[in-house]
Formats: sequence, C-alpha cells, structure tokens
Amino acid sequence: MRENFLKALKNIIRFGDTDIFPFPFERNMFEDRTDKVLDILLAYDKDLKAAISKSPPLTLKELSQVGYYGFREATLIEPFWNAYFLGIVISIAEEIEKKRISEDEKKVFSYRYQWNEADGSLFKDSTWIDYKMQCIKYSESFEYILQTDISNFYPRINHHRLENELERIDPQKSVARKIMSLLGVFSNSISYGLPVGGPASRILAELALNSTDLYLNSEKILFCRYADDYTIFCTNESDAYEKLIILSKELSHIQLSLQKDKTKIMKSDEFRDIHSLLDPNKGLSFLDDEQKLLNISIRYDPYSASADEDYTNLKEAIREIDIIGILSKEVNKTRIDQTIAKQAINAIKIISKENQVNAIKILLDLNNLTTLSPVFTTIMRSVRSIYEELNITSKDFVDQSLISLMNSENFLNQIDLNISYMLQILAIRHSLEKEEIFLKLFKNTENLLIKRQIIVALSNWNLHYRLTKFKSDFVSRTIWERRVIIYASYFLGDEGEHWRKITQKFFNPEEDIVNDWCKSRKEKRQLILV
Repeated sequence: MRENFLKALKNIIRFGDTDIFPFPFERNMFEDRTDKVLDILLAYDKDLKAAISKSPPLTLKELSQVGYYGFREATLIEPFWNAYFLGIVISIAEEIEKKRISEDEKKVFSYRYQWNEADGSLFKDSTWIDYKMQCIKYSESFEYILQTDISNFYPRINHHRLENELERIDPQKSVARKIMSLLGVFSNSISYGLPVGGPASRILAELALNSTDLYLNSEKILFCRYADDYTIFCTNESDAYEKLIILSKELSHIQLSLQKDKTKIMKSDEFRDIHSLLDPNKGLSFLDDEQKLLNISIRYDPYSASADEDYTNLKEAIREIDIIGILSKEVNKTRIDQTIAKQAINAIKIISKENQVNAIKILLDLNNLTTLSPVFTTIMRSVRSIYEELNITSKDFVDQSLISLMNSENFLNQIDLNISYMLQILAIRHSLEKEEIFLKLFKNTENLLIKRQIIVALSNWNLHYRLTKFKSDFVSRTIWERRVIIYASYFLGDEGEHWRKITQKFFNPEEDIVNDWCKSRKEKRQLILV
C-alpha cells in the first residue's frame, strides 16, 4: 500500500485536495514531510477501525454555487484522511478502469484513470469539451438527440450498490470494506452519498455508473457520457422516448433518477446549433474569438520536459484572442456562458500584464459580480495566481475591491466558500482595515475553515497580541484549529515555546508532524499559505 499512498500524496501535492475548496496548508507539509506522512497512513491501514476511533476523519461541508440559483454541498476531508481515502481507491483504480467501456469506443469520457508518474496526475486528458465535440460528430448520423443528466448524482449514490460493484473487483473484500467504512463515516452513517470535490469520489462515481453504461452498450444504444451528463443518439422522436425510458429504468435500479428540467429531446440540427461554438467541422479561419478560445487547452504543466515550449505556444495562441473583449461581452449579458467565461478567466494568467489589469477591473467591478456569480471562485483563483506579480497600484485595487465587496450586502458574502477565497487574497498584505474585518469575521462565524484561515493570517502578519488568546483552550478545539494554533505559537517567542513544552504531551501523531514542520518553516522564515 505504500506505493498507492505515495501516489495519493504526489497527486495532492501537485493538484490539491479538491477542485472546490482553497487548498489546506497540509498539502505543502505533505511535500516537505512525505516519509513521516506515509508512516501515518500506513498506521491507519494496519488497523483502520482503531485509527478511526482514535483520530476520527472529520470533514467540513460547505455550499458551493452551481449556476445562478443552485447550490451543492461540497466536502473537505481532513487532509491525512483524504490522502488515505485516495490511496486505497488508487489501489483498485486500475481494476475499475479495466471494467469500464473502452476509451477507444468514444462513449464514456470522464475520469479515465491512468497514473502519470512524471506529474502525479490520475486521469487521462479527456475533457467535457472532448465529450461535446464527439457528441456533435455522432449527431450528424441521427435525426434526434436525447440530452439529460442525473439528479443530485454524488449525494444519491447508494452505498450498498457501490459495495456490490467494489466486491466484484475486490473479491477478497479487503479494500472494499475499508472504502465502505470511510464512506460510512463521511456520510454520518447514512447509506448513500460520496464526498463531492475530490478524485477518489470521481473514481468511485464512475464505478457506480459502470453497470448502466455496460447495459446501454449491450442494447446497442449509442450514447456519450461525461460524469452525470448523458447524450443519446436516436433515429426519431419515438426512439428517443424509448431510450429515455430504458435509461430511467436502469438508473432506478441503483436508486438514481434523471433531472426533469434538464432532460430534452431535440432535433440534431438544433443540438448542433446550441453547440455551434464547439463544432469541429468549422475551419479555424471562420472561428470567432470564443470558438478559438474553446479550441485551446489552457492546461499548462510546468513540470513537463517541453514546459518552456508549451508555455510559449500557449501564449502565442492566446495572443490571437481578445480575452478582454470576451469578458466584456459576458458581463453585459443577463446570464453568462459559463464554459466560455471560465476559459477566458483561466487565460488571464497568460495574457500581457496590461491586459491582466484590464481583466481584473472588469471581473472585480461590483456591478459585474452578480452576473459573474456562477464563476466567482474561478475569478478568485485566477486573481490569486497573478496577485503577487501585480504592481502596487493594481494590488491596492484588488484589495479595495474585495474589501468593498465584503462590506457590502451582496449575496456573495453569504456563501462561506466565497469568503474563504477572498481571505486568501486579502491575507497576503496586512492593513488595519483588513485586520478589523478579519477579527469581526472570526467573532461572527462558526466556519472552521474560515477560522483557521484567519489565525494563519494573523500569524503571518506577526500580530502576537492577537494570537495569545487562541492557545488557552487548545485541547478543546477541533483538529482544524489545533494545527494552526501550533503554527501561531511560533510567532509568540518565549511565550509560545513555553506553551509548546507544556502542551506537546497532548499532541497526536499528526500534530507532531505539524509541529516539526512549523518549526522548520519559522526557522527558514517561510510563511504557510492561508
């Protein structure tokens, strides 16, 4: 198992815990203390029941915005347990992949497992856009298209059905039992649901749908699927209804159902018209900026052997596109095209410095943020990625824009995940105004992620007079707070050293690693990230 846990750590170090939450600082600690963390994970695996009892896998659950009016509950698993969960899923991921419909059939596009030792990635480079482009291609041979997706997919995955699928892959049940034990803890003993946000759940979710995929294939039904999205190709309207019934029945066998509002039967020319920006049959000379943008993969791997060449080529491709114009068009719509908006926002890190500033001014305009709300966290991640390269004037603009937003009555402030991302940026530079906002927020929130972010920020700002009170009730605090209190103690001089001598006997093995790492970071004058 050591090799699987090492893969899990490499993946987390490279890509983070989830694609929803800000990355917890443990990600950096895993990189610096890999061998010690591996020892912890192997100890968990040796006696899982005892480990769960002694060090429960605590989770943080937050609402993440989906579209304009929808929300889903995302889960941040305690980082050590997240690494363990990912490691045991990786141990059977290749076997899961072997059971799936072959990638060569061009039907199932989501999360095709393939370990890449060079960059620590788990999946082949198959995207939602690849799925849609193949759908367009298939649609040319059919009169009608059925488009639908599964309602509330991850939270409704039945544990018993998933366990059956796992045991078909793992007849000895050794790994299956461990996975199911963890899922029971994550779901508070409810017999359904996968944590939303991380790659382990994605692998298991693909397994949960595999029997449905295989059945559709055996019935000679041509379909494409990406995660919970299905596109089925039909000869006529009656055929489409028949296939809709077949899919609905198959999903009902595993206690899943389709979203009524997102289920649509349409003529294939209408389908192609809706997806015209992705149409691969149009020559590049006829593409507008949005089409060019969607045809570029903005994924950039700095660890690649051809990293410099790849980055140069990517900049050249982006230079031909008016990113500022695209963003301006989007904010002037009643509703943005989220695919185009996200692609344009992600491109900001590659465009010229002047255009980066112009893009930030568009994205952080308070009048535009409501329109851009479905991609707010994408904006925050993009701004954070370039913030430290901005000049002082631009940094001041970003800070003041976020402060104004936090002081406003905008509904974006009611979403804790949004606040977490804003704190990451605001914490980079200290000001009295920010300090007051952070302290007021700490007093008024029960969100543990936000609390730990604020404690880290106050430590990085070296506000020792604000940190003293946190250490007084260390034993009664949650693990999320205890670890940052250990970090904060290194900003309290002799007072902090004395506190650690007295309190260290209460540290658990994970906190011993945290303490050792924080000591090293302080000696090297390296701050940890909020």
